[in-house]
Amino acid sequence: MKHRTAIAALLLALAAQAAGAFQVESLSLHLHLAGLKNAAPPQVVEGYLILTAEGSFRHVGASFAHESFRTVHSFQRNAHGLFILAVPVPYEVREPLKYRLVVDGIWGRDAVNPEFERDPRTGAVFSLAAVPFLSSARPGAWNLVAEDGRTARFRYESDPGLSVAVIGDFNAWDPFVHELKETRPGVYELALPLPSGEHRYAFLVRGDRVPDPLNPARLYDSSGRTVSVIRIR
Repeated sequence: MKHRTAIAALLLALAAQAAGAFQVESLSLHLHLAGLKNAAPPQVVEGYLILTAEGSFRHVGASFAHESFRTVHSFQRNAHGLFILAVPVPYEVREPLKYRLVVDGIWGRDAVNPEFERDPRTGAVFSLAAVPFLSSARPGAWNLVAEDGRTARFRYESDPGLSVAVIGDFNAWDPFVHELKETRPGVYELALPLPSGEHRYAFLVRGDRVPDPLNPARLYDSSGRTVSVIRIR
């Protein structure tokens, strides 16, 4: 198994040297990007949105509305001279991705994408790319700690109409202090500022203590029960 992994890594490195270092982890996706020859409408492959452009340009970039157009993602050229951008499909986006291209410093729509909309106020044209909805409520993807570094974002999914509470060392394991709110049917959430340090906690659902399904960090307490662990800086 280790031998196969090493071979795959070597092939990926050689492919990167041959056709531009596309920032993807999959060898099959990397080879797919390296083999593209013509510009085409956006497509989603292995969880990445693929944009393409062709022409005698010096630089091609793309900026997205879900990032508030703060970042310009630069395309890379493959061995066939095709400009290619592969960006991960973002989490929690239900609408088509809205984006603009910047080609040699000039902003505009994606010429090979027939889907677009015009801002009625400014007249600017934005290209649209349909992507599958990806929920961030999954282990390894859910950001339990908010950007401020001190607020825990507790989330639990189950049947609608339940009473769900979070209990932990920060509330003396009291089931009546911090109850999650049902933000939509079957989804319970609570944003809770916590003191710095490591905290142990669990959810209380139907009278049972349940470790956080979205948090892989767990320990056993003194009674041998599994508890989740969160670290606040």
